[in-house]
Amino acid sequence: MVDTMQAVSDEQLMLWLQQGDESCLGALFERHHGNLFSFCLHLVKDRAIAEDLVQEAFLRVLGKRRSYRGGSFKAWLYNIARNLAFDHHRRNARSRFQQPDETTPDPVEERDAERVTGARERQARVQDALAALPTAAREVILLGRFEFDNYVDLGAALGCTPGAAKVRLHRAMKALNAMLDQLNPEASHA
Repeated sequence: MVDTMQAVSDEQLMLWLQQGDESCLGALFERHHGNLFSFCLHLVKDRAIAEDLVQEAFLRVLGKRRSYRGGSFKAWLYNIARNLAFDHHRRNARSRFQQPDETTPDPVEERDAERVTGARERQARVQDALAALPTAAREVILLGRFEFDNYVDLGAALGCTPGAAKVRLHRAMKALNAMLDQLNPEASHA
């Protein structure tokens, strides 16, 4: 049955979950928990809290399965997770995020020491600039650049129209570039 589950769309799994087949939740969890954890970690900068948010998001999927009305499951899931992250920040009254801990995996390969050093420095500058942005801008960039490849799904995840999602992403990227200039005026970015 696991192989069959992998060939089925997220939306079909949600339909079956709505009809009472709770085993579908496990398949959805396996598909999405890694990327959802990464998204939550970028928002809260704490591994334990990010893990809790992912677990809570899937519990909400189960609890709110009747309210799912179709469309992109992934967008619906990320909307749930972002709302949980915002709730967490409101409860803890944290206006700025911490830097990621040292156990956050670095995607850069260790082939060329010079290239690696330069890439890490650029990555650190981008992370610093991203961390300095307001939460709303940061989440739009994370979702729009790393999770969704179209404005329809991005809009669904953000709870807005595709046009509004496009505008928000454009403005967030403009703010990120301005922050990069402010933090390091002599560095170039594309």
